[in-house]
Amino acid sequence: MSTQRLPKMMIGFVVRRCAVALGRMPTPAEFAAWANSDSADRAHRFGRPISEEEARLILRHQSRLVTARDANAEEAWADADEPAPTRGDNVIRLADLRARRARN
Repeated sequence: MSTQRLPKMMIGFVVRRCAVALGRMPTPAEFAAWANSDSADRAHRFGRPISEEEARLILRHQSRLVTARDANAEEAWADADEPAPTRGDNVIRLADLRARRARN
């Protein structure tokens, strides 16, 4: 089992890829159709089909961080405060998060 976490990127980069393909900003219906179409190596860009309502939500919250297998180097988010991952490390302690936010 790998200890490497998937890179994170802002969802806006995915939206930008769709906008480039269309030549303009997509509507929720267009974004859902694009995201659900076949990409180079998988059936759906989000791992499953998304609805038009989910596409509408994505288009409203483009600054949200998401994990992405295909994030380019210039798209990947690096958090300097994030500890190095360990095997099975899938729990974030709320107390640690609050302490980190209090420092900032």
